[in-house]
Amino acid sequence: MSEKLNLYQKIVKVRQVADSFSKDASGYGYSYVSGNQVLLKIKDKMNELNLLLIPSTTVGEHHTHAYKTSKGKDALDFIVKGNMTYTWINGDVPEEREVVSWAYYGQQDEISKAYGSGLTYSERYFLLKCLGLPTDEDDPDAKPKRDYKTSNSENKSTNNNEQTRSNDSHSSGNGFASEGQTRMLYAKYKATGWLGFGEVINYIGYEITKFAEVRAADVTKLAQYLDKNKVA
Repeated sequence: MSEKLNLYQKIVKVRQVADSFSKDASGYGYSYVSGNQVLLKIKDKMNELNLLLIPSTTVGEHHTHAYKTSKGKDALDFIVKGNMTYTWINGDVPEEREVVSWAYYGQQDEISKAYGSGLTYSERYFLLKCLGLPTDEDDPDAKPKRDYKTSNSENKSTNNNEQTRSNDSHSSGNGFASEGQTRMLYAKYKATGWLGFGEVINYIGYEITKFAEVRAADVTKLAQYLDKNKVA
């Protein structure tokens, strides 16, 4: 007879799938576990254990954000946010439940898309954080090592421009940002207080999912744009 597990034991079993992950993505010269692999194995294990995760949202708020694209065209994004809960349910004993408060945020050019993307990323990060698993962005292997010898709390814009020019002279050779440029853009993006990535895409005028996909010719202008949006 198969082992009977309570709700919390099942959640622990799901968390243990992290031991079987293989590093299938790379960045900054390191390899690391991609978020997609994490979620796929989590869902498979949940199905095996008959463990359910049910979302529930409340009516939230939304507002619009008007701006100009890098080509000078007017653009409008919808930003939605609201409170929600996720409920873990033991499918074998449905009375065993654990409700966790959470929230969702989304930004897209259509309000339905903003809501949908908000829920998608909410579930992704809920699972990763609830189970104590690192996301791609949080994985230490995915981050550049910080040079504390040259890092001041306040680097002047002159130094930022010199860094940008230096990185520009070492492009990847394939028409996209080099590893050094990618690290630089990520650091500048982080300094904005995590500016909406949709705004970055709208500024450069084409779709990217990571800074390594930025065209080499656009590195300097994007770096300057991020500097202008840096949180004081």
